[in-house]
Amino acid sequence: MSVQIIVSGDTAEEALIKIAALANGLKTGQLEPVAIPAAEPEKPKRPRQSKPEEVKQPEPPVVEPEEENDDDYLGEEPLAEPIPTDVQLREIAKSKSDADTAARAAIKALLTKYGVANITGVPEAKRIAFKRELEAL
Repeated sequence: MSVQIIVSGDTAEEALIKIAALANGLKTGQLEPVAIPAAEPEKPKRPRQSKPEEVKQPEPPVVEPEEENDDDYLGEEPLAEPIPTDVQLREIAKSKSDADTAARAAIKALLTKYGVANITGVPEAKRIAFKRELEAL
């Protein structure tokens, strides 16, 4: 024997009340209408008190390293040399460090001069100059 029960209501609250009445009727054996309680207005919520914002100290401005030679721009059109990629710069650095063990320390010093931890951190605007200095090692 299969039984199908369909409960419908205009709102979810009405449907839940009808389900509660049905459950009560199954338990007691008598189906009595359940009074729908009047909806209580919600109490206004208190505004949250947030922690006072901590005043953050501004970070000191990053000082860009000065270029020793300003060959990139001499008052004329910018050079048409393409900006080297990370891979190209890494290849140059690897070939220099493989050829000379002292070059490894010089490459680290060059990275420090440009204010970066590794070759991928060299800004695009400074990659041509970085490449030239790297090749000069």
